[in-house]
Amino acid sequence: MTITEIAEVAVNPAYVTRLAAQELLAKGNTPGEYVDVRKVAEIDRIVAGNKDSITGALGAAKKQYSAEHYARTTGLVPAELVTALRAEARKLADLNTRRIDITVPVTGNTPRRLGSLPNSLFQEHSELFTALYNSAEFRALLTSVVGTPILDATFEDEKITGTHQNRAGDTHGWHWGDHEFAWIFIAEAPSIEHGGMLQSVPHTPWDKENPAVHEKLAEGAIRTYYHGAGESYIFKTDTSLHRTVPIQTEGVERIIINLTFASLKDWLEEKSYETTNAVYTD
Repeated sequence: MTITEIAEVAVNPAYVTRLAAQELLAKGNTPGEYVDVRKVAEIDRIVAGNKDSITGALGAAKKQYSAEHYARTTGLVPAELVTALRAEARKLADLNTRRIDITVPVTGNTPRRLGSLPNSLFQEHSELFTALYNSAEFRALLTSVVGTPILDATFEDEKITGTHQNRAGDTHGWHWGDHEFAWIFIAEAPSIEHGGMLQSVPHTPWDKENPAVHEKLAEGAIRTYYHGAGESYIFKTDTSLHRTVPIQTEGVERIIINLTFASLKDWLEEKSYETTNAVYTD
């Protein structure tokens, strides 16, 4: 650090924050040893090659995210990648044996009844989702939608997770995310009459000491989104109270993969991970 920079730090605390942000951006993402860099390069090529065909869909996604803190990204993901991701998600769900039926205190004791696909499952058995998570082209695409840099999650166990709902009553009850962003890929989904839709209430901050879920539901407008198999979306999870509508019919399936990303703000503040530890950690 130069003498000028040292002097700037002494008189301008905001300069420290700016330096920290620049350092984080310079690092970009840091793939783990389990990531196949050849697959990352392949996905970069596929996503980059699709750019010219998504101008209209990208503009619509930006507009939707600005208004709703949610954007459907189905039209941004190449069909060949969707097919491959669905196949890998199916394999991972079939390998998984972990199922939970719990309530989570920091979200007002709301329920989690589902098959829980932890990050360790992806590290051991995923090629595509781990590569997609570390694709610079894919991150640049999501950054265009949300309008701010997309970074690694601050907690390894939260980077890539999934859920498998296949019993009547299965739900990922009302909750918030520990990080700002989540990109959700729908590998399998029942038709709308069987439930499983996303419901979200944007602009609802999370107070872990007093989550006040029912009060926030009464104050806000609940948006309900249906997604079929192969669709995807990104949304702002840290200030959007959200859930999946309980599955209504025994034996139908909803399989989703969740790629969690951080903002600069996430990296610059102290965080805790109660929901991730409850849902995805043994």
